[in-house]
Amino acid sequence: MGGLGNGHRGGISPPLMIGTLIACIMFLGFNYWVSSSRNLELLELQTKLYELEDQVRRGAAERGVAELKKTEFQEEIMRQKEQLNHMETLYKRQLESSCHGNLKNLKNKLTYDM
Repeated sequence: MGGLGNGHRGGISPPLMIGTLIACIMFLGFNYWVSSSRNLELLELQTKLYELEDQVRRGAAERGVAELKKTEFQEEIMRQKEQLNHMETLYKRQLESSCHGNLKNLKNKLTYDM
């Protein structure tokens, strides 16, 4: 009878084999616990990464909107400056023509009164 162990019959495992099996189960349990905790850390890091990517996307979108508004405001300022320059030019022309007309009238009065 070629059984394992110390020659006992009845299926009782030797203590060394039971100890080895318990050590293997404990080793595998510890490895499972370590790997699952690492997986949780990786999942947390991945979640944080997704959140940061979302923040970056929102920031880029907000920056794009802000740049568009800035461009629109700059264009509006340029249009208003052009209108102001045009109005100043018209006002100066009117003032010059008015002054020129008044000066002509005064000269005519002076020459008439003399």
